Amino acid sequence: MPEKLVIQPLNRGTNPVRLELWVESGKVVKAKAGTTYYWDFSKILRGKDPLDALQLTQRSGSSDFISHSVAAARALEELAQKQIPENAHLSRSILTAFEMIYGHITHFYQNVLPDYVPFPEHGPFSAGAGDFRVPAGNGDIVVRNVWRAFDIRRSIHQVMALIGGKAPNICAVVCGGVTYTPDVLTLVKINSVLGEIAAFVNNEFTHDLEQVEKAYPEYFITGAGLGTFISVGEFTQKKNRDFLLSAGVGNITGNMTLDMSALSIDCTGSKFEPAGGEGASWAGDFNPSPGKPGGYSWVKGVVYKDKPLETGALARMCLSGRTEVTGLGNRAVSVLGRLRARLEESKILLKYTEEWLGQLNPGNFPAEQVTLPDDGEAFGMAESPQGAVIHYTSIKDGKISRYLVLDASAWNLCPGTRGGQNGPLEQALIGLNVRSGVVPIDILRTARSFI
Repeated sequence: MPEKLVIQPLNRGTNPVRLELWVESGKVVKAKAGTTYYWDFSKILRGKDPLDALQLTQRSGSSDFISHSVAAARALEELAQKQIPENAHLSRSILTAFEMIYGHITHFYQNVLPDYVPFPEHGPFSAGAGDFRVPAGNGDIVVRNVWRAFDIRRSIHQVMALIGGKAPNICAVVCGGVTYTPDVLTLVKINSVLGEIAAFVNNEFTHDLEQVEKAYPEYFITGAGLGTFISVGEFTQKKNRDFLLSAGVGNITGNMTLDMSALSIDCTGSKFEPAGGEGASWAGDFNPSPGKPGGYSWVKGVVYKDKPLETGALARMCLSGRTEVTGLGNRAVSVLGRLRARLEESKILLKYTEEWLGQLNPGNFPAEQVTLPDDGEAFGMAESPQGAVIHYTSIKDGKISRYLVLDASAWNLCPGTRGGQNGPLEQALIGLNVRSGVVPIDILRTARSFI
């Protein structure tokens, strides 16, 4: 008879996550992963002005407020069939890149690192006992860099505020572009901060992750999950509008074109009841049902051709064919592979951000007037540090009729689907070792590589 183990909450992540594990003969044989809180922007936004979505949906996440604002704007621009000015396109790309870099630094130094390196017995941390293998000297360097990471994150938010008006929860992204008009002095300030961030990523961040990789090589073959990915694409380029980070579905060896019609919402393991049944459309109602039989998560799962998929930096790097990650082979689809993907993506984005800053045209107002139709529906998509963000909006009589906000948790924390399929995190937990009476560190490290 399997023994049930519950971990609640899984701390340090962006969402309060509950893990339910069934353990037999020292291994996880069944897993459920879900969020324990209810929020539903479809009801918050109903009846409001469509422009309100750009501000209100930023509050649906933590370090991904820019991607939500951009996705909301793209949905409205799709409705209006409006192209934004080049300066606006560049400004949004710069903001999104900084958000991703901020998220990756936060994830490693705040969410992940305390599982691998003992922290001092003072201040807000407690070293405790654990499987700490990084040699003392290097470990001290890594811990010191945690404090340096706070400084870098503050600098990134300062840059976001220069372009976005403030941070977090920016106000400069609008339907039709952005309100930030670049000037030479501001660009000089941003470039100086960019150099500071690049130095940290290329030196401290790289050094610290390498220490973890050397001390814990088995995590390159731990926590593979499904091994199939999705990305909605991000950072279109000026010349041909191809994505810098490709859209698509596939695995480490191949990328197929993303077909939006193949996406559907699966609430089998969710505490939502689709009003029209499991085949309900995006425009349907998804009603909260706390006591729903079989429901264990407040995540609305998203599937592609009825299959769950993983999203995030690892997905983007693999689907874009980035050899910095795909060169690891099958080892890339792992706990450490996800961490490596975040680092390498940060390096790539720093390089391109410098180029985008150089392409901005000082003095050009980067927004155009947009007239929205009274009725219509559209999707807006963006990539966040954690993964794909999709906004669906439906407008009737000039007001929001239906709205859906789907972030990376809809993919990575997708609850069990039709046909008994596991979500990506759940699948990654299956087969991990659990010793009775011992903190299941493999479980924690695997789970935190996703969130």
